[in-house]
Amino acid sequence: MATAGASGGSTLHSVTENQKRWLVFGIALSKVLVSQIRPFVEIEIQREYGNLQTSHGIHTQSTSGRLKHWPKFLKYENINGNDRIPKLPHGKYDFSKFDCRVMSHVDFAKLYVENHMAKFNAFDEFCDASAILALLGRVPVFSVDVQSAAGAVREARNAWAHCAFSEWDPVNYQQNFAAMEQLVKKLGLPGSSTKDLLTELKNWEGK
Repeated sequence: MATAGASGGSTLHSVTENQKRWLVFGIALSKVLVSQIRPFVEIEIQREYGNLQTSHGIHTQSTSGRLKHWPKFLKYENINGNDRIPKLPHGKYDFSKFDCRVMSHVDFAKLYVENHMAKFNAFDEFCDASAILALLGRVPVFSVDVQSAAGAVREARNAWAHCAFSEWDPVNYQQNFAAMEQLVKKLGLPGSSTKDLLTELKNWEGK
């Protein structure tokens, strides 16, 4: 890794061990775990969306006849520009004016995340760790075991986002990597993907 030049300034040598662990976990979470499970998550979301097209006509539904829960409350404000419609008094959404047709599996995914997360237009890098973990924890196509494991990783991700370096001691660091590994095991990835991903995570944990 590069260090500062002779003119001075901070270098990686000046960071603490806790800060290094925090840095490594963040890279492993986004670069390794999320980037490799994202295609699998997309396939499962596509499957659930297809089922709802057949069973509920979610792609042609009216506002009054919209599917409201599956099983979580679905956030139609996240699609079709509905969040730009003027709100009712007291800041409530005017659902009567919403366009609730869910025209793609990407829009279907947006129904499960907070509005500030719903800015992605594909299952790409903009569909980040927060969004992927929310989908794994809320969309019923994923098993209860997967939802529970995703919740543990989401807690680790939230702790990482707060940058409380004092919390990144060896014990918590190992526990957070263990949470990622447990999620990988529960996902049931195809072929050798599970073994390969677990090996890569273990390599990063040792950096």
